[in-house]
Amino acid sequence: MDHRYRKFLAVAETGSFSAAAKKLHVSQPAITLAIASLERAFGTRLFIRGKYMVELTPAGDIVARAAKNIAVETEKMRIGLDAVAAGKQYQIGIIDSIAHLLYASPKETNLLQDMEVMVDNSRQIISEIEADKIDAGRITGQPASLSKDIAVHKLHNEEFVFVTAPRVASAGLVTHIDDWLAFNQDSTSFRHFSKQFKKLGLQVDPVFYSTSMELLKEMAVAGKGTALLPRHMIQDSVDNGMLAIIKTKPLYRPIWVIMRKENQSGIMNRLSSRINNLLAD
Repeated sequence: MDHRYRKFLAVAETGSFSAAAKKLHVSQPAITLAIASLERAFGTRLFIRGKYMVELTPAGDIVARAAKNIAVETEKMRIGLDAVAAGKQYQIGIIDSIAHLLYASPKETNLLQDMEVMVDNSRQIISEIEADKIDAGRITGQPASLSKDIAVHKLHNEEFVFVTAPRVASAGLVTHIDDWLAFNQDSTSFRHFSKQFKKLGLQVDPVFYSTSMELLKEMAVAGKGTALLPRHMIQDSVDNGMLAIIKTKPLYRPIWVIMRKENQSGIMNRLSSRINNLLAD
């Protein structure tokens, strides 16, 4: 729906330019310019400006009734487009920790029932999207040099914590970890956190590398080293005493959505919104 009609209806419903601006969270000049644009387009006054409120002119009343119909039809169109999108099986790529975040709750799997999900690393997901083999991805690391038909936007950061077996956990703030069960050296996450360690003054020495966060978690539980994992992956193990969190300065990993612009839809946007809310929680 044309933004001018939304602003016009807000003024008609509230009887005030300032009240309409507050309702739509825009500036009052933006409301004034939108109404002036419509009045120029139709060649007639749409409102009678009073000292304390504005009222529709006969022409304004005609426009208001038509604008309400436009709003109804626009909403019907959006519902119809969502229904069409729901019938399409999207192919999406998700990094392992975000897959865990979604699949950990039966409620979230409903969002994925019409999607074919590929769990892989960020680099491979980007490659698959650029080759037009999948529709969208949820990755870490800010993607660069993508084609113009690929949209990118940032979600909440993913919180990470160092964990180890309770019997070997240290008390107090730790600045040196000499038994890091690390990510693969070629991974985006390894490079990202290595930079963070230097920035935060953390000395972290790797003793093992793996592409599997689940394996790193199992090794930490077995007391074979210290793993750096998303908090949502280890919270249950911490609560039941299988793991202990090692205190360091806060550590985060950025999460990004990338998708082909033609695949932006209600379903895909709801998935992004849900992931964003889960990360925020």
